[in-house]
Amino acid sequence: MRALSVSTCLLFATLAHGQPTPPNAVRLTKYILGVADLDRSYAFYHALGLDLDNATALGRPNTLPDMLLKLVDVPAGTKFRNMMLKIPNAPFAVEVTEFSNLELRPVKPRIQDPGASLLVLAVGDVDAALAIAKKAGAEVVTTGGAPVAGTGRAARAVTVKDPDGYYVEFAQPRGVPPGDGKAMGAAFGSVVEDSEKAAAFYRDQFGFTVKTSDLADASANLGTPGAQIRTASATIPGTDLSWVFFDFKGVDRKPYSGRIPDPGARALGLQVHDIDAAVAAVKAAGGVSITQGGSARLGGNGRVGFVRDPSGILVELAQP
Repeated sequence: MRALSVSTCLLFATLAHGQPTPPNAVRLTKYILGVADLDRSYAFYHALGLDLDNATALGRPNTLPDMLLKLVDVPAGTKFRNMMLKIPNAPFAVEVTEFSNLELRPVKPRIQDPGASLLVLAVGDVDAALAIAKKAGAEVVTTGGAPVAGTGRAARAVTVKDPDGYYVEFAQPRGVPPGDGKAMGAAFGSVVEDSEKAAAFYRDQFGFTVKTSDLADASANLGTPGAQIRTASATIPGTDLSWVFFDFKGVDRKPYSGRIPDPGARALGLQVHDIDAAVAAVKAAGGVSITQGGSARLGGNGRVGFVRDPSGILVELAQP
């Protein structure tokens, strides 16, 4: 059987058969990037076709009120601004956050390091996407500095680092009429120590369905020649977006775990039915709650809380 590439697994992962527990999870809501300069990040992603969601311009930094200080565990006087970016045909948003007026420690893992992540953008022309990204300040990660042949349903792919060091893969699907370099779909993945273990936590505690696989010939795209890559895709029943966990073998690795405000710190948004049960499940499995009191009310009856899951991934839990 022909092996699947990272881009194929992330973009086209299918549900596995199984008997999940009654799910607490509702949907994956957003991919969160902490950056040093919101304007610079906007210029980069807007050039690739990501537009502001429910806004016409970037806001100014504002001092966080006490409630939000407790939510993200930062000192008094911290300033903050963010933007929500929408991706055509993607079932999730990209939230980009900028914290200021506090000490920041940028986090820049290599692609194989636990704590790294990958945003995959489907594009109609991978060469055009790469040209746009390089002009906007991207650094090419793919071995040889140019797109490589894909496998499965991805015809060609290339991976870059954005201005804050986040990894972005451009994947050109097979059978799709040629287009431009702008995004026309998206998925994401997280690098962990053990992909099967990371996915099993969300299967057992949140009701995801899980499928595991080994990837071959994907290391050139990710700039890690000779590495073996294993993945586990986790999908909430009733949804079509998979969160893919992957780990690397045969290459040096070093775990990274940035704080919420640090440039380079990655996070995911997960909507749940019961946030108290979700926080308790994370803590019981060895993760930690970051939000003081476990969660905070942000208007109405909605509650939000940040945790670091057992694999070290920052997760924003939300209960409407």
